[in-house]
Amino acid sequence: MGIALHQLSRGMVSLSQPLKWDVFNAQGQLLLHKGYVLQSESQLESLLERGMFVDAAELEKAKQEVKRVVEFDPFALWERLGKDCSRLSIDYTNSPPHQLLAVLDDLLLIMETLIEKAPDAAIFELMQMDMSNYVVAHVQQTAFLVTLIATRLGWPPKKIRMVARAAATMNIAAMQLHTTLALQKEPITAAQKEEMLTHGLRGKLKLEEWGVKNKDWLQAVEEHHPETLHGERKPSEMANLIHHVDVYLAKISPRAYRAAKPPNVAAKEMVQRKDVNPHYVGSIVKEIGVYPPGSYVKLANGETAIVARRGKQAHTPIVFSLSNGAGLPLGEPIMRDTGSPLFTIASIVPRNKVMVTINRAKLFGAAKVFRAFG
Repeated sequence: MGIALHQLSRGMVSLSQPLKWDVFNAQGQLLLHKGYVLQSESQLESLLERGMFVDAAELEKAKQEVKRVVEFDPFALWERLGKDCSRLSIDYTNSPPHQLLAVLDDLLLIMETLIEKAPDAAIFELMQMDMSNYVVAHVQQTAFLVTLIATRLGWPPKKIRMVARAAATMNIAAMQLHTTLALQKEPITAAQKEEMLTHGLRGKLKLEEWGVKNKDWLQAVEEHHPETLHGERKPSEMANLIHHVDVYLAKISPRAYRAAKPPNVAAKEMVQRKDVNPHYVGSIVKEIGVYPPGSYVKLANGETAIVARRGKQAHTPIVFSLSNGAGLPLGEPIMRDTGSPLFTIASIVPRNKVMVTINRAKLFGAAKVFRAFG
């Protein structure tokens, strides 16, 4: 036929709904016309087992159309991403697997759009997240940052989407345990440690129950905690990237038993560790910066500012000053260039020490600012 084919997953096809594309078999022979309505689960399962394929160009065209017609609002998209992560993390026991796989497809499209159009705004939201629901927030942060880093590393699109799926489902077998540990002030118990050590394997088995067959996805979930692997076994490339992002985010996230570490401190600790891959650590620091968007900083002139955009170098972001040296709020946020000696960043300011309210839409929405930061 001369066309590139893309295999459909269970989450991309719905019963009692018209097919969005012509469907072919692996040899490119037409099986079903666009608009055909599948009525039975057995029919769908039989087709999926044999392999359902669509024109990859048509699929991409449909994705681009969705991106074009939906009014772009990075903050609304980030909120929608959070809802998807909640369904995967909290509500998954009440949803059939095919619906959860469809949620993953939606999650991927949102992250691809944010990375393409507004990565600084997305990192800003990541750093500003309310971590009271740690389980959902951590999944959202990890899935996004893994996807961002994999994209900047130049991984092929198919590989990026697979590592993103793995990051979004890495803790699927330990949601309750992670919730408990995030609130627990006492040391981890022997039983909890054992459960933590096995959650990668149990997550892989859970995904297999959902019908996931991709070996790279399953392996990444199983191996994302390398310390649980025995003998000479090494984690896969996808698992290794997820692990490094997971460790970094854990450092900058608050727990009941400790405060969050400042991003610059977390970055320094990651660089100094001997059990990490410098390639991945360097990619994380280079991509989001020593002072990521959403961080609060004290400038050399005494002003307190919020980072809004990554700079040309990791330690020289563009910031907006919020209050003067005396701590009094400025009338309007003022853009500062931290590459200038007068506005060099002197230190990180803890989030709970900043009393100024941030208007995200105003900060990013003005035409001049949005072009610069989107």
